Amino acid sequence: MSSTLLLQAGNLLADAGMTVLIGVVVVFGVLLVLTFVFWLFGVVARAGSHKPAATKPAPAPKPIKQPAPAPAVDDGVPEEVVAVIAAAIAAMSDGATRYAVRRISPARSQGARPVWAAAGIADNTQPF
Repeated sequence: MSSTLLLQAGNLLADAGMTVLIGVVVVFGVLLVLTFVFWLFGVVARAGSHKPAATKPAPAPKPIKQPAPAPAVDDGVPEEVVAVIAAAIAAMSDGATRYAVRRISPARSQGARPVWAAAGIADNTQPF
């Protein structure tokens, strides 16, 4: 009688082990397939976003006839800050386009968050 119980217990454990093994193989197989599908989506998205840049010669800069008007500065903004802002804008330009600083005023607070915190949130929550 004990040998039949051992045989039945062995069969039961073999069936349970096979079920667990099949479940593990199916789960990891599906994970591999999903990983491949998402990788393929990324490849297709990257291929669609790359557009060949047309190489056009840059147009010759036009001579400036009149100097740009001095920027309107609110009270409390030093001249050094105006100079730094104008220099940063000039450094960001491509050289062919001319920019003029017309007005400089302190940034208004956007609720309880500082401006840099709002910029960080906007940068980190942009869609892909």
